[in-house]
Amino acid sequence: MGPVSRRAFLEGTLAAAGAAAAARILPGHSRSDALGILDRYGREAQDQYTSARINWKRYAGTTLAFAASANPWVTGIQPLFAEFTKLTGIKINMSVLGEVEFVTKLPITLSSGAGSPDIFMIDQLGQAISAGWMAPINPFLEDKKVTDLAWYDPSDLFPAAVAFPTVKGTQWAAPITAEAQLIYARRDLVPTAPATFPGLETAAAAAAKKGSTSGIVMRSSADPSETPWPLGGFVFSYGGYYIDPEGHPGFTTPKALEAVTIYTDLLRKWGPRGVSDWGWEQSEQAFEGGAAAMFSDSSSFASAILNPTTSKYGSETTLYSLPKHNGMVRPNVWYWTVGINKNSKNPDAAWLFLQWATSKPTTAALAPVTGTAIRSSAWASPAIAKALGTEAAGAIRTTLMEANSQPMALAWTNANWSTIATSVAQAISSIVSGGSSVRSAMNQCQNAAVAALKNK
Repeated sequence: MGPVSRRAFLEGTLAAAGAAAAARILPGHSRSDALGILDRYGREAQDQYTSARINWKRYAGTTLAFAASANPWVTGIQPLFAEFTKLTGIKINMSVLGEVEFVTKLPITLSSGAGSPDIFMIDQLGQAISAGWMAPINPFLEDKKVTDLAWYDPSDLFPAAVAFPTVKGTQWAAPITAEAQLIYARRDLVPTAPATFPGLETAAAAAAKKGSTSGIVMRSSADPSETPWPLGGFVFSYGGYYIDPEGHPGFTTPKALEAVTIYTDLLRKWGPRGVSDWGWEQSEQAFEGGAAAMFSDSSSFASAILNPTTSKYGSETTLYSLPKHNGMVRPNVWYWTVGINKNSKNPDAAWLFLQWATSKPTTAALAPVTGTAIRSSAWASPAIAKALGTEAAGAIRTTLMEANSQPMALAWTNANWSTIATSVAQAISSIVSGGSSVRSAMNQCQNAAVAALKNK
């Protein structure tokens, strides 16, 4: 659902837009800083783990295989594995692949019924659940032998992050990152946050008239791994759905049509030339280079965009929440999650790792490096405020606390989403390029979705 080809929709799946820029970390940090955090983690946080009513050594001697897609969280947590092994006696053997290779190879491995990897990052939850690859998380949370709920404090996790991999009351995975759709804007060109979506278009028009920059840039490539994610924030904010709670496609509802119209109008009128072929990378680079006044995408891009050493206008950039519509704001969200292989021979040890990896102290250690923390307490810390700036950290935290993950989850957890995402991306690219009208393109999208959902 990254910064990132991530929380991307590779081959129609929703990988995080934040996941693609794997090596990115927050301004002022580097891999050596991650090791510095490891030192502090070892000195100051070890007692936080031993205070848990858990026998961490219960599965000492176990080695867990972890299949991961390259992203900032993966980069950040690897230096901490030594501390986990010191605490538990469990070793982590992590295999990291680029996102394209990861989403291609992992389903083949899991479809074979192999017990390895024991744990794995999840690209498309609907497929994983329907194929029977995963063990539900709920039994582990309820097992006092391996979980101290008071210590783990699930209430500190963003509610939408927990809801994202939860289907009909069953939690299938543990969230490891949290991202939300925001607007990056140059203060000199967009000095105040647009309060409405028509106001966003007014701001884009005004900014474009001030100089050689485009008013706004967003993804509109025909690639299903790209455009459906940022478009979702517009559709959901207008009260629409890709797939509604009853399981029906919603591309031709008045709400969806209105949202698609303003998304595509923004790009046709005030976007850069050729934007109909652009994904996250071209869009981000255009904004960082000063070619656009605004960029709407994942909060995980903040790690590069706010960094003056990598972004031309990094010190002049601010973050705005997505505008409200009829008093409601529903930005798109993405959460990378990790599941336990149903056929793993070490499920309890795997849960100990996930509990440790998503606990308060581990999340706090990673937050200043990754900028995608899943816990409210981590976003409130001085360390992340220092890394991102108080204004940006506060904007991201507020958005993540208020986010509703249901609209995106209804699409992501549907086994037919990959097919539907392809039609969405093609429709938007065609509208922006002038090849189709909104009504015609969305009718085709609706028909394609109906056909896909009939072929369950």
